[in-house]
Amino acid sequence: MSKLNIQFFPSARLPETFFSGIQTLIKQDTDSIIPETPNNSMIFIALLEDTLIGYASVTVNQKFAKVTSLFIQERNRGQLIGFKLMLDILDKLSKTGCKKINLECSEAQLSLFNALGFNVTKELRQPDKQHKQKHVEVENPCPAFFLTTLKQTLKTHSINLETLRKNYVLLGLANDNYHYQYTTQKEFLSFHRNMLSQAQKQIWLISDTITSPLLNDDIVRDSLLRLAKRNAKAEIRILLEDDKKGAGHFNPTIELAQKLTSFIEIRTIPKSAKKPNEMITTVDFTAGIFRKDLNNYAGFAHYNNHLVAQRLRDKFENHWQYAQPSMQLRRLSL
Repeated sequence: MSKLNIQFFPSARLPETFFSGIQTLIKQDTDSIIPETPNNSMIFIALLEDTLIGYASVTVNQKFAKVTSLFIQERNRGQLIGFKLMLDILDKLSKTGCKKINLECSEAQLSLFNALGFNVTKELRQPDKQHKQKHVEVENPCPAFFLTTLKQTLKTHSINLETLRKNYVLLGLANDNYHYQYTTQKEFLSFHRNMLSQAQKQIWLISDTITSPLLNDDIVRDSLLRLAKRNAKAEIRILLEDDKKGAGHFNPTIELAQKLTSFIEIRTIPKSAKKPNEMITTVDFTAGIFRKDLNNYAGFAHYNNHLVAQRLRDKFENHWQYAQPSMQLRRLSL
């Protein structure tokens, strides 16, 4: 099998030979995309036996990035080349500290990007004479975490990249049936960033305080906002063990809840009730994250397990029924 070689350059330093090769592909293929090349962009080149067969352009803005073009010439499609090119983009960007990557694609391309950890965030345009398919905006909210999960899955289940691409959607709500375990704060936050960003109906979570790393996370805050925009009937419940710590200070979740009081309900456990020693998050009736002890980060996550999700919801409800609107955060109540 021919060897695939992927190289990348700042757009301003793209060698002339590769610039000419891209221009040739653009002239040859009518469905090619002209790469955007602002000063903060990078060009990725796909070479097969030293022949340029594809490219991608990425614009980087601090810790966020957007893939503005991705093209593989027609005779080389169906060989995982575009998939591997995107994996290389995720790898290179995550090593620079990039937290989130987004792009626009057609419905026909959606399965490719779902397999790469991207989730739909917005529908852009309906089909018309110029665009025969609906286009959507998709986002990978934690590329480094996705790549780590991908490598572990390939190793643990002894499958190759082609099998995974055809048969699995990792970290996908209602698609991923794997049982995940975690032991660190970084993994705990990554599961939340990924899972909450996909919510369509409901987010319930228990936290020790409003100042927890989870509720101070900007990507989590954006996920709550996105759910509120997506669904006017969405349920967002936050249950705090201690509502005094952090009250009156800036917090991204408090700021958002002040603006969205009809969507975000925050309660606290009264002194007379038993305090939970666990953190529970449930999403859309199928997914959940469980951390059994507030003193460490050992726990598990499921993306598509109705039985586990229902058990976590029951645990949450047991605490929620005794909770009261917070007096410390009363400005968040209706």
